[in-house]
Amino acid sequence: MRSVAFVLFPKFSMIGLTSALEPIRVVNRYSVPEFSWRFVSADGQPVAASNGIPVSAGEAITSMQRPDIAIFCASYEAEQGLSKPVLNCARKLARQGVMLGAVDSGQIMLAGAGVLDGYRAAVHWETLAGFRETYGAVNVTDAAYEIDRDRMTAATGSAAIDMMLNYISKVIGLEQSLFAAEQLGHRHLPGEVSEARLPPEMRYQVDHPRIVRILRAMEENPEELLTTTELAAIGGVSVRQMERLFASHLGQPPRRLYREIRLVRAERLLTYSKLGVTDVAMACGFTSVAEFSRAYKHHHGDPPSRHRRREISPGY
Repeated sequence: MRSVAFVLFPKFSMIGLTSALEPIRVVNRYSVPEFSWRFVSADGQPVAASNGIPVSAGEAITSMQRPDIAIFCASYEAEQGLSKPVLNCARKLARQGVMLGAVDSGQIMLAGAGVLDGYRAAVHWETLAGFRETYGAVNVTDAAYEIDRDRMTAATGSAAIDMMLNYISKVIGLEQSLFAAEQLGHRHLPGEVSEARLPPEMRYQVDHPRIVRILRAMEENPEELLTTTELAAIGGVSVRQMERLFASHLGQPPRRLYREIRLVRAERLLTYSKLGVTDVAMACGFTSVAEFSRAYKHHHGDPPSRHRRREISPGY
């Protein structure tokens, strides 16, 4: 029987925990139980999820018995979990050959401990830009989940279902994995991997293929800015046609939307990375800090320096 330790951090994602837990619970109904599980916290005390529901922990990380699998579950304010005992625990588990997993923002603990270096990892899209800047040795992908040797990571809470079903198919068998998927009403086949973030056509509620190509190009090029002519060429239209398409389908000019995309990226870098304001400005395609500060304040209401003081916790 494989033992699974779910390591919980304050404000962890409840859907992430249950999505990782339910497939193995269902598998245990299929035949002889294959898994056991327990909950662990930094101090052995109950931990409240981001929805306020507390979960009791049976042990602290400092006294945790070696599991076969350890899945780090976090969400909001994950950086505050980067304590020395947590990092030492992750490194010890890695030395012991434990299969290490992370859900939602739990990747921050593994990356902070250095045990994701050289591995593919899926990371929540909201923290993606900052994570890449902070943990350059991790091969971050845009996938909903990744299983790379003895590491598995789910970018979102719901993606943990797919991750665990794939893991079950690898270590126990496809039949058991399909049984669990059917019982959960889950329609993805084990091994099917999608992108972590919804595609632009869904987020912007636009189905025009030329506009979608341009939106993707904007999001993929926040630093080295594409010109209006280049954006139009990507969409296969003239500049005037592009302007008309954006006005009719999105209600604003392409350059204004391009700037909004970059300013949203800037907010995430300020929140989830250690980059200074100048570096964030450069990473988001602004030629000067003054220009960046004016645009940021106009869009977000506060200057970037105030946002950094407000958002970055002392433990980061």
